[in-house]
Amino acid sequence: MHTLSRVKASSASFNPSYRPTALFVGGTSGVGRGTAEAFARATKGRAHILICGRNRQAAEEIIAGFPNHDESKYEFVECDATLMKNVVQAAEEVKRRISGEAGEGKAKLNYVVLSQGILTLHGFDPTSEGIDKKMALHFYGRWKFVDELLPLLENASNAGEEARVLNILGAGDGNPVDTSDLGLKTNYSVIASAKQGCTYNDIFVAEYSSRYPNISFMHLAPGWINTPIVRGLPWYLRTFAPVFALIGARSVSSCGEYLTWALLSPEYKTGGFWLGPNGDPVDESTLHVNDDEVRKKLVEHYKQEVAGGSVGA
Repeated sequence: MHTLSRVKASSASFNPSYRPTALFVGGTSGVGRGTAEAFARATKGRAHILICGRNRQAAEEIIAGFPNHDESKYEFVECDATLMKNVVQAAEEVKRRISGEAGEGKAKLNYVVLSQGILTLHGFDPTSEGIDKKMALHFYGRWKFVDELLPLLENASNAGEEARVLNILGAGDGNPVDTSDLGLKTNYSVIASAKQGCTYNDIFVAEYSSRYPNISFMHLAPGWINTPIVRGLPWYLRTFAPVFALIGARSVSSCGEYLTWALLSPEYKTGGFWLGPNGDPVDESTLHVNDDEVRKKLVEHYKQEVAGGSVGA
């Protein structure tokens, strides 16, 4: 296990020859915020950071605390990521913001960090696009962002720069995929949603890393974190949050340090990786990613679900 001091020291040594550009989706709260703040510290402010979420005020408060550098550029992009059409629009805005400096077709994006999500005990809760809100945030919208921004990641890779995707949810925490009910529209439960969402993301790391071998795709399980996400629980469960914090929940700040270490680690430069709370690989026996037929069916299902998210649909 890497100690927190060692992790911080490693990130502090990060000194690329170029100014990195990073997008944090879900970066206005929780582990997304902690990772964005740790990344800003690691770069010492020499970075172009875009925070994407619903809360502009929270983003502005976070940005105000970032370190200053002559090359600092910090921006907020608004998005309710429960809808695929909003994801497409937000991704287009990200491209526009980055292209404004680099020029058309030359925009580069080095890091995409995905942490958007909710903690709820509600049953199947479809959006206007027919996707359960929790699944939209935890799976479909995350990879829709990746799809839309892949050209910018490839531009970075082709230029010899870092190109990485860090997906924060629950690597290795899932169970085998039920291909008879992809999207859980028939037999939805809170537990099934959590488990299948983790496995869907595990599979997509395997799929995308095989398609784009020069880009790093990581799925990380951060463990128990003391975050505001518990506000989505009923009051009688929220009362236990302080207890969990006392018995081992990691702070948002320390979690962000570990996640930033994984994001920047030379060990994960290209390929597919499934990581635990300390940025170390999970036990591969906990993954369900090797069935080619299951992977094919999930990919086709995903394509069908997100197809209606194109702008103007």
